[in-house]
Order: sequence, then structure tokens, then C-alpha cells
Amino acid sequence: MDTQYRPLVFTEWHHGGLFHAMAMMFEQRLGGTLVGPTGYEWANEGIWRLSKLPGTIRQYLNPEFCVNGSDGFKYYYDKGEDYAQKRVTLDEFKKLKFDIILCTLQEHEYSFRELMQRYQPQAKYIRLCGNVGEQVNWDNFNNFIDTTKLYRPPANINTVVIHQEFPADFFFFTEPTEHMRICNYMNNLPEARALPIWQQLKAELPEFTFKMHGSLGEDGMIDGLPQLAQSMRDSSFIFMVKHQGEGFGHVIHNAYAVGRPVIVQKEFYIGKLAESFLIDDYSAIVIDDKDWPTLIKKIRFWSQPENHKKMCRNARRLFEKYVDFDDDEKKFIKFIQKLK
Repeated sequence: MDTQYRPLVFTEWHHGGLFHAMAMMFEQRLGGTLVGPTGYEWANEGIWRLSKLPGTIRQYLNPEFCVNGSDGFKYYYDKGEDYAQKRVTLDEFKKLKFDIILCTLQEHEYSFRELMQRYQPQAKYIRLCGNVGEQVNWDNFNNFIDTTKLYRPPANINTVVIHQEFPADFFFFTEPTEHMRICNYMNNLPEARALPIWQQLKAELPEFTFKMHGSLGEDGMIDGLPQLAQSMRDSSFIFMVKHQGEGFGHVIHNAYAVGRPVIVQKEFYIGKLAESFLIDDYSAIVIDDKDWPTLIKKIRFWSQPENHKKMCRNARRLFEKYVDFDDDEKKFIKFIQKLK
């Protein structure tokens, strides 16, 4: 398989950033085509298994959310990513000849393999893990993409570790002008274990402005990557106290791309790709094992304009050191050339 290979790839949509990242790799970098499912037949026939709740099925598979494209694909607009995904019905899927079936959820590990065996026997099957703690059966596939650095596949598995790419045109660095604003972009903070920490920070730091974005956030969602990136640049620190952590972690990578340090509990990032960003009193405010007076003193110290600018520059410097999407492409091409 040479580097001019332009694969037709089928996957699912459960996280907009992940789908967009795979589109940037397979379409923009490799010249291929990435499509996901639309239509209730996917769920009715037991292929799409993310949820049995009618509302969730409708959210992900309702064909009325798509418009027909002139190229024969249907298109779903993901307002969070400001990106239109290509979609196919099950009947349309059967008529196409796919090169790759890409499974990114443990719920689909078996059903997607069966889908390939039944309708696309010429395709290669790839499992991708971007979340923490996914159940993986290494006997179920021969090719594995890890975007967390957490998994340890057997030596016989064709494996690559890459970052989930996002548009650098939006997530760029500028010198901070706001030094007294702490923002959250994680989903469901009002229902998270970190809420008491957020609330106490607000109480202890009345001179700061606090903004809680993300689903259920009191300040609302921010739709569109340009708007998200600008909101992050308008922040001073980004609150990333996420118990049990996350997999790849788009928010934390976005934050370091724009050069804004995080307030973080580092224990939840040990061994993950984002750990390299989290250097206390250099590029992050690490709260692990710190008493409240010490933590508040640190935040106030690093919010002083010259100190804050230094920490922001350090944050961006670490992103440039550890994240290279062009290098990821080179590794990915070698991975594609060895698909089993």
C-alpha cells in the first residue's frame, strides 16, 4: 500500500473532535473519504449499539438531520466543530466498496467487525481508542490506533500512537491580555466531582471572573472552533480538574495550543499524552496535595501580568515541543502501509 493510497473509510460519530480529527487525517492528509452512518436501520439491525434510548438514537442517526450532497453522500453539520460530516444509510453502505472499517467505540468492536465480514470483506479493520478504560479484545483486530498512550497492545498488532488533530489555523498563540479570568470548557461540570473545587475557587478569588462553559454550564456552550479558540485566548487559566481524567483530551490540548495554562489535578493525567504539558509553576497550576491557602497564593502570583505572560509562553512552548501533526502523518502513513 503506497503513500498515494486514498482510502474510503467508514466509522461512527460519538465525539465531534475525534471524527473531525480522523477526517483531517484520512481526507485532508491522505486524500481519502471518511463517512459515518445515518438512518435508523443501523440501530434496528444491531450494528450501531451506542445506546438503546430512542432520544439518543435519534440524536445520532436521524436522517432528517442530513442534507443530500451532489457527490452522493449525505451531510450532517456538526456545529460544535463547524464541520460537515459525510454520512451513508445502511443500504448505501452495502453498495460502496470500503477500504477501511474504523471502530472507535467498545460498543461497536464486534458489530463493526461483523459488518465488515458480511458486506465489506475486502476492507481492513482498525480499532481506535481515544478514551480511558475501554474494553479491548486484542484477538478481535490486527490494527490499532492509540490516541491516549495508555494502551499496551501485543507485539503482533500493527499499532500507531498519534494525537487527534485539530485546525492550527484557529488554535494559535497570542500574548495574553486577560490575566484575571478562569474558564471551564469541560462538559457537565455541575454534575462532576470537581464542582466543589470550582465553587471554592470562586469564593476564595472574588477578584477573578469565572466562566463555566460546556454542556450544563451556567455560561452556555461555545459552538464553532474559531469561537472556542478565541474564548480560550481570552482566558487566563483553564480549569481542567477532571476526575479519572480523559483519553486524548481535546480541551487540554486546545488550551496548550493557544498557550493558556491549566489549573489541574495531575494525578489523572499520569501516563497520558497531555502529561508532558503539566509542569507545576512553569506551565500549569497543579493542585494535587496543595492546601487551599497555598493554592490561592499560587493562582494570585501567576496571575500577575508578567508572571502570567511567562507561564503562557511556556505552555505554548511545550505544545510545540510535544505535538507535531505533520510527524503524526508520517507515522500514520507507515501504519497504513502495514495494515493487515
